Amino acid sequence: MQNDKKGVTYVLIQFILFVLYVLPIYELRIFCFSSIRYLSLIVTILGGIIIFGSIFRLRNQLSPFPAPLQDGILIQNGFFRFSRHPIYSGILISCFFYALYSCSGFKIIISIGLLILFYFKSSYEEKLLSRKYVEYNEYKKRVGRFFPKVF
Repeated sequence: MQNDKKGVTYVLIQFILFVLYVLPIYELRIFCFSSIRYLSLIVTILGGIIIFGSIFRLRNQLSPFPAPLQDGILIQNGFFRFSRHPIYSGILISCFFYALYSCSGFKIIISIGLLILFYFKSSYEEKLLSRKYVEYNEYKKRVGRFFPKVF
């Protein structure tokens, strides 16, 4: 595994954002309708299912770093049929919708930070994946980055 400075920096920023997300900061409360809150909780759980299903599919290829493992293979099934980065997708879904459930403007801001981070981290990761796997560019044309391509 190639743990270059850029990859380590992305992982460090991700860790900091995760820590900030779970801190019990109650500032920036937003108004929430109770019906939306419970729907948000259901979608949060769906995000968790995507995360754990994707982790299960990766098994021993799982790494927080963007560089692909030397002996890794390109996975294109499971949740990877719909998203090139389903773990990021599941995290984003869970974070945004749990923020809505908890009526936390602070968590929404951190979720936006994660979205920006995952965009840049996945761009870097895709550059590395394209170098390693010749079929990656074709996969990239078929499958959306975080969410399924609509057309």
